[in-house]
Amino acid sequence: MILVDVSAQMLEAARLKADRVGVTNVECVQAGFLRYKHEGTPADVVYSRNALHHLPDFWKAVALERIAAMLQPGGYLRLRDLVFAFDPAAAERFIGAWLAAAPRRSEEGWTRSELEAHLRDEYSTFTWILEPMLERAGFVIEEAEYGSQRTFASYLCVKRER
Repeated sequence: MILVDVSAQMLEAARLKADRVGVTNVECVQAGFLRYKHEGTPADVVYSRNALHHLPDFWKAVALERIAAMLQPGGYLRLRDLVFAFDPAAAERFIGAWLAAAPRRSEEGWTRSELEAHLRDEYSTFTWILEPMLERAGFVIEEAEYGSQRTFASYLCVKRER
């Protein structure tokens, strides 16, 4: 199992968790979507959680192509991230509700100020942009679930046979 993250702290936390649960076949690599170079056998599964939104759409498309290239045909991509599953005309309503529902303390989840920083500084994408990117990269979307606030999506994708 290869764990890839740009953050040394996240890799250390993952390594400690693997140790706690007795998983010993873990290799940690400090890199990101655009720098990681997969070598060896194509992967069966790639899992990404709350990471893709750090890239603008141009680089998301490049990253998704790179992920597809490292997967074997029939391999799975599980993508979970901050994705907007509403029309731009409804943005004020959905974003307002998302911010209003934010907990006051970060121990309970992302606070309003953290969500505002995300909206200001990061790159969540609308589903109607991201889903064609996934398909163009060579994936079939088997499942798509959108959170109740329509600000989060979870995808199960399969790499098409070429």
